[in-house]
Amino acid sequence: MPHFTTLPAYLALLLLLIVPLIVLTALWALALKRLPAERRPGLLPVGCVMFAVAALLFGGEWLLGRFGLTWRYVPVWTLALLLWLLGWAAGILTVRYTPRWVRERRPSWGDLALGLTLFCLLAAMFMGTIAGGIWFLSVAPSREAVGEYQGRLVVQDGNAWDGVYHIYAYHGPLVRGNEPLAWKEVPFFEELSLRGIDKKMGLDLSAGTVVDSRDTHGGMGNDGETFVAVRFEDDSLEEQLEGWEPLPLPPELERLRQMAQDNAYPIPPAKEGLYWVRDDQNQDDPSDGSHIFDGDRGSCNCALAVYSRAARTLYYYELDT
Repeated sequence: MPHFTTLPAYLALLLLLIVPLIVLTALWALALKRLPAERRPGLLPVGCVMFAVAALLFGGEWLLGRFGLTWRYVPVWTLALLLWLLGWAAGILTVRYTPRWVRERRPSWGDLALGLTLFCLLAAMFMGTIAGGIWFLSVAPSREAVGEYQGRLVVQDGNAWDGVYHIYAYHGPLVRGNEPLAWKEVPFFEELSLRGIDKKMGLDLSAGTVVDSRDTHGGMGNDGETFVAVRFEDDSLEEQLEGWEPLPLPPELERLRQMAQDNAYPIPPAKEGLYWVRDDQNQDDPSDGSHIFDGDRGSCNCALAVYSRAARTLYYYELDT
């Protein structure tokens, strides 16, 4: 039983989506029956293709579910977009042809039939677009990747909204398993890379070894976090760190380091080494990191790099909110 606060949403879906779709389908069928083929060109093929796509999208999902499978994102997005376009095409043809057969039987009802059909089309497409848009926004930040996990091929689904990664059994480019095999807050598999931090800091990091590399940027505004740790065999990197400040970190940047630590991006509290900071919201002096957490800011767009002399490791953390 739906909670009473959700009843308006259910009623809106019923009155402005389900009922109009039923009415449009009935009028589409009546137009096919009452009008000869030459007076309703395109109505039958467009409608049949639309129903076939709907059956493939929704019926296919139901059938796949019976075998523990589900569509992957690309087929779902493709079918949903195609269904939306075909819905407009079939609806417009229905609006065009319905008054023809109505006027032949009830001339005075022609305008009423036109108004009813047009209202049903606009209501159904409006609510369908809203419902589809909400669904799309919920899954658009998700990113699928295929790889191996514990000796089997799996599909990793990473949701940028909540930062949780799930893996599912791989069953081809179109479908995957429906039940997650495992989940965690960091990627199950991801290629270790510099992610362009060498260019951002103007450093040559080719002599180092990337030991950790993660990036959650995506979704609306491309918000997220980037973390890279690069280990070196000697102290040669220090020669490139001209202009960097000596550790320890000042309080504001120590707070940023602790935030990274709390988000599972480990930057050790080193006391011997150097640090670099970039505050993209400080247009006067981006190298000044003392205002990152000012109260009048609604977001953070900054980066902190720490070179630990004892560990011979460069830690890079970027935050965009």
